[in-house]
Amino acid sequence: MTSIVADIGGTNARFAIANPTDTGYSLDALKVVNCREFGGFDAALEHWLEGLEQPVPERACIACAGPVEKNDTGGRVYMTNLGWHIDAAGLRARHGLAEAQLMNDFAALALSLPLLGEHEYKVLRAAPRIEDATMAVLGPGTGLGVAGLIREGGRHYVVAGEGGHANLPVASQREMELLQILVREQQPVFNEWILSGSGLVNLYRAVCALNGREAEELTPPDVSGRGLEGTDPMCRETLIDFLNFLGSTAGDVAAYFAARGGVFLGGGILPRIESLLPESEFEQRFLAKGRLREWMQTVPVYTLNAGFQALLGAAAQLDR
Repeated sequence: MTSIVADIGGTNARFAIANPTDTGYSLDALKVVNCREFGGFDAALEHWLEGLEQPVPERACIACAGPVEKNDTGGRVYMTNLGWHIDAAGLRARHGLAEAQLMNDFAALALSLPLLGEHEYKVLRAAPRIEDATMAVLGPGTGLGVAGLIREGGRHYVVAGEGGHANLPVASQREMELLQILVREQQPVFNEWILSGSGLVNLYRAVCALNGREAEELTPPDVSGRGLEGTDPMCRETLIDFLNFLGSTAGDVAAYFAARGGVFLGGGILPRIESLLPESEFEQRFLAKGRLREWMQTVPVYTLNAGFQALLGAAAQLDR
């Protein structure tokens, strides 16, 4: 059965119609819009629906960046990065849907993992992948999403997390000095304060302070662009520090979920800066878990190619 699927992040909203196939789902009528151009979710959805040239499906699953409050009517969510309220019961009433569900966006991404082909991710660190073992996904974007996927009795179960609000791990003297600067602005310094788009700017300011330099008024694209080009040493250092912190956090997630099925890295930022991974200490930080280091060696790590995987997970949620 066809479905409306959507992935609502803090910056962009993605809409599509999902059609079942022999290997998963195909996505039609795909459209990406800037969330800031709309006053709320319903306005963005109506904008997409107005452009449809095919019948509107009678069911929908909306993946949202934020914790979903489950209830008997399909759930509701308040998206703190946007100020949007989304309610499944209201969606059914306003749009004549027979079924509407809400889920966390990284839970949807986790649910898509068994559906992905090898062309949709790259191997970052190779290790034997244990069939049916737990998998985990995390990724920095507007915020930092985290989720796990557990297989039990031939069925997948998603564990949606809020790891973006766990405390930032520190693994070196330099990072301790950066933390001492960061804590002047934010206490405690949580993962998302650094591992996100706005976090890049927070980290850049701390790197400048550590080097006795005056920070410029930069945007996240400024920091990543200058760092990649190598035209600004402070931005370059920021990106390397960012990847190091990401390595430690990814290792934490692997340990939390015992993710022998693999850790998958997504989000909107990493695909733009992953060319710097060889310059960073990402893998060393991932493995640096003390007495657990030998076990960590057995965990494979992958980077997800930019795409619409969460939409596939939203479709799969409706067919569970």
